[in-house]
Amino acid sequence: MSLVDAIVAAGAMPPDTASREQKQLFSQNLSKHLAVEVADGLRAVGFGGVKPVRGGPGEKEFQGGLGPKKVDVSHSDARHGLLLAVSIKSINFPPFGKNLKNRFGDLCTEAITLHMRFPYSVVCALFAFPFSCDQDVTSGRPVSTFRRALSLLGTISGRLEYTDPGEKFENVTMLLFQPMGPGRSRARVRLFDAKTEAELTEGAYFQKLRAIYNARNPHAVIEAAIAAERP
Repeated sequence: MSLVDAIVAAGAMPPDTASREQKQLFSQNLSKHLAVEVADGLRAVGFGGVKPVRGGPGEKEFQGGLGPKKVDVSHSDARHGLLLAVSIKSINFPPFGKNLKNRFGDLCTEAITLHMRFPYSVVCALFAFPFSCDQDVTSGRPVSTFRRALSLLGTISGRLEYTDPGEKFENVTMLLFQPMGPGRSRARVRLFDAKTEAELTEGAYFQKLRAIYNARNPHAVIEAAIAAERP
């Protein structure tokens, strides 16, 4: 179980000259495999019943405030509905900045849709970019697209209370990855918290989501502790 495994499973990244269909297929495969690894990571820190399940059905649909919304990674139950969500997004091919504002708007709409229906839910996002997105600086643009995206997405991360703006996420984390392909010996990933811009280990990332959930649901933590003490 590792986010690097998702990069490996997605296969070699098509060249920039590849067809639109080939690029879309890679992006879809990457999101699918990242969702599986994120779900496994959440199970490892104590979330039972997380979707998707490896080898099983993928994203799950919920009735949101603005209509049905499919969620890439979700933890829910019949009593409370959606409790935790992780939306997987990526921009994989240049020009990287072309679709950034559109993806930003898509994320805000997702957060609003889910928070309108489930204001207490912990809604998070994992946004992936290849390493080359952090290297596209020019003399006229000294800041890479990844660094600009980090700053932009930090503005919608850190929703602390259920009464905070619905378009904000409880957490947005950015993922830089070295894709598979010719001349690349191995896949690599780096994680950054969009709010603080601090780099995280994979273990720290999942523990952070667990801590955010625990802070929002103290009753659940107490109930779990009581259940664990029963003979």
